[in-house]
Amino acid sequence: MAEYPWFPVFIDLSDRRALVVGAGKVAARRVATLTKFCAHVDVVGPRVDPTVEREVLAGRVTLYRRVFEPADLDGRDVVIAATDDAAVNAAIAEACRKRGIPVNVSSDRTLCDFYFPGVAVDGDVAVGVTASGRGHRRAKEVTNRIRAMIEGTGIRD
Repeated sequence: MAEYPWFPVFIDLSDRRALVVGAGKVAARRVATLTKFCAHVDVVGPRVDPTVEREVLAGRVTLYRRVFEPADLDGRDVVIAATDDAAVNAAIAEACRKRGIPVNVSSDRTLCDFYFPGVAVDGDVAVGVTASGRGHRRAKEVTNRIRAMIEGTGIRD
């Protein structure tokens, strides 16, 4: 069967409950993006990146400074598994599937129900970029070029 790129879908997360498991560098990037779209972002992780701490202090994120527990999935609409342990991420993905919760697994694209895109936002315009989970560097470069075009601030991370 031929491999196709994934179809981009934009969904309203404004009143949904998102959970990010992990609070390191990868999780911090996901959190920073999610807070632009989602009013209820919770993070579970024992070690916390300063970016996540800033989101907590700004009141955009609720932090649970501990390891993941299956009960953390209760009431969630979307989950990002972004720990530094691939086995934990896989277990989170399996638990999400049993509950019918869409999950993104940062360490393994084959376990993802959706890819977390590179995002450029300017007012009501939101552009998502993915390389179908295969070319993160290329997707990041394209995202930065689009940000420069729509935000008018030049290329940045």
